[in-house]
Amino acid sequence: MKDILLAVIVGAVLVGGYFHFANNPSATPATTYTSGKLNIDVVCKSALAYMSFPDAASADMFVADCKEGNHPEVIERYKQDMNLGDGAAI
Repeated sequence: MKDILLAVIVGAVLVGGYFHFANNPSATPATTYTSGKLNIDVVCKSALAYMSFPDAASADMFVADCKEGNHPEVIERYKQDMNLGDGAAI
């Protein structure tokens, strides 16, 4: 009997959690494209997913350079990958 009750409670918590996160926009991660502008922090950090660096300091330096505008190819690739076209701006 305890096992059945525990299974029902766990199931109810899982279903409740699903509906909470599925129907609550504030519970989802921040978007990178709001009000027609890209979040440069997210764009530059996302480039780390397809690049490799010898150490963390090099990766941090790349992100800092990207935020300063020294790697426009990262922004263009992000726009292309997200199908944003030319309308998205930083």
